[in-house]
Amino acid sequence: MKMMKRMKLGKYTPGTSIIHQLDPRTKLLGWLAMVTAILVSYSWPVLLLNTGLIFVVIYLSKTSLSSVLHGIKWLWIIFICSFLAQCIYTQGVSLFSLGPLTVTVEGVYRGLSTFLRLLILFLSSTILTMTTSPMKLAGGLEALFAPLVRLGAPVNQFAMLITISLRFIPTLLEEAETITRSQKSRGAPFTSPKKLVRLKTSLAVLIPLVVSSLQRATDLAAAMESRCYTGGPHHSRTRKLRFCRCDLAALLISITVSILPLICIYGMGLQVQSLQNLR
Repeated sequence: MKMMKRMKLGKYTPGTSIIHQLDPRTKLLGWLAMVTAILVSYSWPVLLLNTGLIFVVIYLSKTSLSSVLHGIKWLWIIFICSFLAQCIYTQGVSLFSLGPLTVTVEGVYRGLSTFLRLLILFLSSTILTMTTSPMKLAGGLEALFAPLVRLGAPVNQFAMLITISLRFIPTLLEEAETITRSQKSRGAPFTSPKKLVRLKTSLAVLIPLVVSSLQRATDLAAAMESRCYTGGPHHSRTRKLRFCRCDLAALLISITVSILPLICIYGMGLQVQSLQNLR
């Protein structure tokens, strides 16, 4: 239980669940379908279906929902600010007023949909990186972008770059938390009512974090160079990716839930528009 509470955002957690055992290409394509659906449409059926799907995936991955939500606790500020901004600045039918600010019905509707979109986006990305090791993620990206090799694209280097970037996210968050605790133990005024003081205190965390990140990047580059890593197209892997029936079923379910409602909604919209034009 303590380990689950200490779980960091996006950090890979080994497991034997169905989601862990899926091919990385399946998870990447399913994630892409979900992200595409929620970014293209504000439709409530699409958002609710994808919200339900992501919670089912969290359950099947045997990951504690509280630990996942705790991992994105710092992002709740962004979610709330986005919701409030949509409520206030969207024009429409007035719901109630607070001084010079007017909250509209359309603003609440749009704010809730924006909140769900951001929540699905971050939860899906978190589950993807928590259930897929960096090496498998790199292998999946290489396999999906393999056709671009014929065009001369450096697919192998790109896949490794994305994987290292994702791997550094939980490392940076952990480093920032360590520096913050160290500064608090020295009496840093993080909760000062003065904004200028809080800004200076934040710089005391940001500067060591940047220095530490550069040092980690240098160490990683030296380690890869000492192992003669080139990232060329001729390198091999100890384990080859295998696409089985479970992957096919999972991919069909994710595409059906994410993309099919989107196609139906836009198809019906085009039909209604064409009928109106005929009239």
